[in-house]
Amino acid sequence: YSLTFAKDFSGLALSAAIVGTDADKTFYASPANGKFLGKTTLVVGLKKTF
Repeated sequence: YSLTFAKDFSGLALSAAIVGTDADKTFYASPANGKFLGKTTLVVGLKKTF
């Protein structure tokens, strides 16, 4: 799932998204160290248009 917000500020576009999953921990674990890679996280972006 994801929830995204975006706002334009006179040529600068700011966005933020909360991204997550309901994945089973056994399928989304790193083979290198076993760390669970399916945590919910925040992604922030900034773009300039010209």
